[in-house]
Amino acid sequence: MTELAYATLLQLRLAAARKLGCDVRLLDPETGFLYEITRGPKRRLLHGGLSPLNDAVAARVASDKHHTGLVLQSAGLRTPETARCLRPGHFRSSEFDDLTGLDPAFRFADEHPFPLIVKPNRGSRGVDITVVEDRRALETAVEQVWRRDYLALVQVPVDGMDVRIDLLDGDFLFGYLRRPLTLEGDGQSTVRELFERADSRFAGERFERSLEADDVWRRYARPLDDVLGAGEELALKTPILNLNRLCEGIRIETLPTPWLEASRTVSRLFNLRHIGIDFKIRAVEDPLALDPAEAAVIEVNASPSLAQMSRMGFAEEALAAEVRIVEQMLAALPDG
Repeated sequence: MTELAYATLLQLRLAAARKLGCDVRLLDPETGFLYEITRGPKRRLLHGGLSPLNDAVAARVASDKHHTGLVLQSAGLRTPETARCLRPGHFRSSEFDDLTGLDPAFRFADEHPFPLIVKPNRGSRGVDITVVEDRRALETAVEQVWRRDYLALVQVPVDGMDVRIDLLDGDFLFGYLRRPLTLEGDGQSTVRELFERADSRFAGERFERSLEADDVWRRYARPLDDVLGAGEELALKTPILNLNRLCEGIRIETLPTPWLEASRTVSRLFNLRHIGIDFKIRAVEDPLALDPAEAAVIEVNASPSLAQMSRMGFAEEALAAEVRIVEQMLAALPDG
């Protein structure tokens, strides 16, 4: 989690707490990771963006992408086809030799055509998630994941648009569609200016440094000082749709009942009170008009953050949703 994104998350949660009349105290003011909120006799100790509304086992399962997939498959839900590759030396036992090293990735690639997606089993914000086009890139991407995580996943991409739905106790909390960013030229503006105009997050030195390291951008890279011609488009197409990368979000104001019920099914399956669910569905003008049974579940999040949507222009809506979350954090505590 970057400093800027974390500051936004912290500010959002503390603003919600203050709106509810809570006292707030940073116990680690240098980083903000450890803090507490107090209202009357109730005190809630918090760490980072972890949601205290979910029990430890449910949150642990949801944080493990491969085990999440197994739970979803057990209920007959669609998930990406996946192989897992254990980092050599992580387990002393030879029990998992068939799952260890690069061989599982290469066997998977023999059965499924490129491109494939490589991702860490744990983590967020799109870190170390890569689209690979050949065996050499596959090897490099898996070894990159192993630097941070003992388990790398290799998946077949699922085409379409992402639908993100957050629930709180089975009620719709917040949602948005994710789609790749497309810049449209006007014959005068530079690529840099078009980025800034498209989304305030895509501006400044921090963004430009992250852009240089982003494999999605490297596939389309153009000098930021280039001027796109009138009507010329730079479509950053990618199967990796993440708001922390080159992707835009479109808020869902009203969630159709079939999608709400599908989300509740996933919530009950994992026993999560506070949950974020990433579906992928065919890219059409109105994906929410489609049957959610067609969708694949890409990820389940046991500590969904509203920080990105706040930064994208939905500050009031994100704050209102965060107030509901903090209210339940306090309500879950006994008096005295």
